[in-house]
Amino acid sequence: MSSYEERMSQKYNFFSSEGKSPVPDSESEKETKSEEIIHEVDEANDTQEDENMLVPISAWKKVLDQLGNLHEADKLMAEARERAAKAEAESEFLREKLKNTREELNTFKKKRRFFFFK
Repeated sequence: MSSYEERMSQKYNFFSSEGKSPVPDSESEKETKSEEIIHEVDEANDTQEDENMLVPISAWKKVLDQLGNLHEADKLMAEARERAAKAEAESEFLREKLKNTREELNTFKKKRRFFFFK
């Protein structure tokens, strides 16, 4: 990527690529260069005006407040998802533990009956 100075010199033709001196020699060359630069600056301003829009400060503040609210809501949603995932994993673990405990209890009861009757 070229530097800022190089991009601006290419955009506004500060230096030509043929190796000419950056300062024009005659008055006519100066006038044509300045007219070209003015024309290019006017075109750049026109494109900038198309891209930019004036917004009242109160509306801009409301937009920024809403953006802040969205950011806060996103953080809260992420935390809620995290808690839900943790609760789901814990629930699955406890179900599995309960299942294993019931199986152990059943095997213990069977063994106990077996030993009791013999």
